[in-house]
Amino acid sequence: MRLLILLAASLFPPQPVSLECANTASAQTDSVSGPGGVAAVLKVSSEDDYSKDSHLCDARYQLLLVSDAGQAPHVVDLLTSDGTYGRTLSLRLGGFSQDGKRILGTVSEGGKHPFTTLFDYHINEDTVQLLDVTEKFAPVMAASCSATLEVIGTTGTGAIALELKSAKPCASSRRWLLDSSGKRPRPVLQNVPILSLYELKSDPR
Repeated sequence: MRLLILLAASLFPPQPVSLECANTASAQTDSVSGPGGVAAVLKVSSEDDYSKDSHLCDARYQLLLVSDAGQAPHVVDLLTSDGTYGRTLSLRLGGFSQDGKRILGTVSEGGKHPFTTLFDYHINEDTVQLLDVTEKFAPVMAASCSATLEVIGTTGTGAIALELKSAKPCASSRRWLLDSSGKRPRPVLQNVPILSLYELKSDPR
């Protein structure tokens, strides 16, 4: 089914969206535009996993892209998970990189086995990289820290810049860099320029 919401991409970054995992439930972020008129939506769908030996809730996360009005979206399967009913499923679509070649965001789950995964989709290659944010930030954040991580941009070398948001300070820095090398996150230094995510400008006329 075509997503009509993609036809009118927002001028502002989409807000995070959450729902409880249930049978035949779904939610999606507002759309966001990138250079060249490409628009993206982050979607989650959930249903019973239909297992004979358990009664769990399956969740599927997808990124949907469209470049022309009326065109069926290109669907990118990001990841699936299987867990208890009622667990929280959260979406946060950061947006496009300045050059329009990447789309970045995070998906998170609550419940008995909470996690946050960052996705880095490369448009030209049609490939996606997933980074376990929960695991990578464990050494630099207290276990009791209640915080969210928001993608705010990239660096000239391709690292992803994230901002830690929490009610109380629970790490040595609020801004961090993360790359695909597998190394632990490192604080953003003052002399490291951050390229903010692409922002669609409104028509000055």
